Amino acid sequence: MRPLLLAGGYSVRFGSDKRQVALAEGDTLLERSLRTWQQALGTVYVALRGDDAALALRVHALGAHPLCCTRSADGLGATLAQAVALLPPGPVLVGLADMPFVQPSTLRALARRLEEGAAVVAPYFGARRGNPVGFAAQHRPLLLGLQGDRGAGALLASLPLEHLPVEDAGVLLDIDSPGDLEAARGKG
Repeated sequence: MRPLLLAGGYSVRFGSDKRQVALAEGDTLLERSLRTWQQALGTVYVALRGDDAALALRVHALGAHPLCCTRSADGLGATLAQAVALLPPGPVLVGLADMPFVQPSTLRALARRLEEGAAVVAPYFGARRGNPVGFAAQHRPLLLGLQGDRGAGALLASLPLEHLPVEDAGVLLDIDSPGDLEAARGKG
């Protein structure tokens, strides 16, 4: 199973590079997400922009595998496709680096379902689907065909999706704007 954190965006709605925004505990948004994933899953791959040489060094220093995606300017789907192409074959758990509050237990449960044979699995908090989403190896060709800014959302609409109930609101908490970050700090 290949844990993949997507961190190749341009933070347009945030107004600055949100990956490097400091959280209350002193780590950055990207560092928090990465550490949580490493704690839960061990080896983690991080998809970055092609021009992220300094951040790639930081990700490597933190013990992860940076994947520099030269097509990131084309959108989330293009970044995901290129990152998957750079991964060894196998199931992949795809998460977003701007979701730093996903719990390690949720990540382990999703990984376990992939290892047990789930074709596509996503966490559900109540009735709402969250992230990350796991894809079995058989869906690699579909992931490789993604383009533009839609990510894997269109795939999820066309594939049978296993719902994994979780008690983790972090699967819904996406930091897209400074207001999202302030709201998350208020809940903490």
